[in-house]
Amino acid sequence: MNATGPAADAERDSQTAGTRRTVRYVAAAMSAVVAILYVVLMLLVRNAESEAGASDTTTYGGYVGLAVAYAIGAVILFVVDNRTLHLLGAGVQIVVLLLFLAFGVGLLGEGAFENEAISHLPLGLWATLITGAQVVLLAMLGYLADWRVTQPGR
Repeated sequence: MNATGPAADAERDSQTAGTRRTVRYVAAAMSAVVAILYVVLMLLVRNAESEAGASDTTTYGGYVGLAVAYAIGAVILFVVDNRTLHLLGAGVQIVVLLLFLAFGVGLLGEGAFENEAISHLPLGLWATLITGAQVVLLAMLGYLADWRVTQPGR
C-alpha cells in the first residue's frame, strides 16, 4: 500500500532532491572530463599542426574555447542548481553537437577528418569519446532542466 500525506510527500521530495544532486554532480564530473579531453586533443592537434610542412589551420584554438566552456560548465553544475542554467547548458550542448556535424564531420566544407596535418591522429576515437560524453551530458542537463521534477526548496 502506498503511503500518502505530508510525511510521504516529504520523503519523496527528499529522494528526488538526492537524485537531482547526484545527477548534477555526475554531470559536473562529465563536463570536467570533456574539458580535459578537449585540452588533450588541443595539445595533440597543436603539436601536429606545428610540424614542418603542416598547414597552419590553428584548429586548436577552438579546442581551447571548448575546454574553457566545459570547465566553466563543470563549476556551475557543481555549485548551482538552477533550471534556467541547466536549460541554457542543454542548448549549448545542442549547438556544440551541431557545430561538430558542420565542421568536424564536414557537412559545410572540409572537416577535421580531412585535415592532413592531423590525419595521423585517431580522430574517430576522439570524436566518439567526446561526442558520446556530450550526448550523455545533454541527457543529464535535460533531466535537470525538466520543470516536472521537484527541485529542493520548491
